[in-house]
Amino acid sequence: MMAQRPAGRPRIRRRLALITAVATGTVLLAFCLPLAFFVRTVAYDRGIDAAELQARSLAAELAGVRDQVAIARIARQANSAAVSRATVYLANGRTTSGRSPAGAAGPIPRPVRSGRTATTNGGSGFHDVWEPVHRSAAVAVVVQVPPGELTRGVVKTWALLFGGGALLVLLAVALADRLGRSIVRPLQSLEDVTHRLRDGDLDQRYDPAGPYEVAEAGQAVNELADRINGLIASTRVAAADLGHRLRTPLTALRLDVEAIADDADRARLMASLETLEAAVSRLIEETRQAPRPASRRADLAQAVRDRMAFWSVLAKSQHRPVDVRAPARRVEVSLGRDELDAAIDALLSNVFAHTPEGTAFSVQLKPTASASSTWSLIVEDQGAGANQTLSAHAQPSAANGKRGGTGLGLDIVRRTAVLGGGSAEIGLGSGGGYRIEVKLPICADQ
Repeated sequence: MMAQRPAGRPRIRRRLALITAVATGTVLLAFCLPLAFFVRTVAYDRGIDAAELQARSLAAELAGVRDQVAIARIARQANSAAVSRATVYLANGRTTSGRSPAGAAGPIPRPVRSGRTATTNGGSGFHDVWEPVHRSAAVAVVVQVPPGELTRGVVKTWALLFGGGALLVLLAVALADRLGRSIVRPLQSLEDVTHRLRDGDLDQRYDPAGPYEVAEAGQAVNELADRINGLIASTRVAAADLGHRLRTPLTALRLDVEAIADDADRARLMASLETLEAAVSRLIEETRQAPRPASRRADLAQAVRDRMAFWSVLAKSQHRPVDVRAPARRVEVSLGRDELDAAIDALLSNVFAHTPEGTAFSVQLKPTASASSTWSLIVEDQGAGANQTLSAHAQPSAANGKRGGTGLGLDIVRRTAVLGGGSAEIGLGSGGGYRIEVKLPICADQ
């Protein structure tokens, strides 16, 4: 069955984009956060410096002025052109606005009374910048800086700073995604080739491309495919040679059968011999041809009925009672019909090869007790269990004097069960004979 590729963006590209975003974002944060604090500090210092300059300029104009009316006029002129409001404290304790110090910026700080500049917190986010006035009716000048002046332009600068950083992250992710595509596309091509090789299309080859490591992996896959083709070709030649070698004993056997005097026995044996010759001819023909993709779905019940129709003739000739129970409905499993026929024939040939003539056996196909989606094919005979060789190794059988098989038949059964997603259990039945149960899951859409 074809493997389903994950939907959406390939995982490698998505992971490269994520790594790039995390790395670029971390660098930008390490750069932007200190810069953002620096911008805020610069804006604060700019507002305070502007207020200090305003206060010093006004204090310089008021130096030597004794007339309070002139002082008030100069203060009004200074405030009309400034953003921050300036207040002049007079020597009599009043201000140019006519309010008491408590109603203005606040009492004059002690450093200002000593002739030094000072900056204080005026409350509600305001900052007061004090400047002493010399040789005048005015004592000090205070400039109240509103909060907006201390943060003017900070938000806009932050927006530009972090917005540019986010745009840079997006550009880095887009670049990483595009670079990742140059890696992902060759990997996807290599994946397609390996899937086709797995599904039996052994003529597929990968055209090395992309990074060095990917190209090397593709070249290794090509060499592996060539090696598999060589092994399959050698196997076909060996199997065909084996089929040709079987021709000679089959020809001698045909001559022996034709020499039998009894017409009924001769006809029965001739029919069996012709079936065997047809199987050998089919083996030679199939091994000469390239393997074709087989259907991975077949009706197990129909396969049981068809094969029992063939084996029942031999069972009747050997006086073997047969109990066959197969449902009339379809029981579709994920195996080809040829694979099912080979496994059923291996099960039944084991009964005929390792039990004496007249031994009864049964073939039953039914759902398993534990899961209705799994069916069991049970083959059980009534032979003497003590004389059975369940593993089919080369041990003499006391029942018929024959030697055991090579174990190939039971290996075929096991491999077929595993290939179909099931299992095979071998043991003794209730009647003392051997019992094989093959469990196979049915197709999901049945």
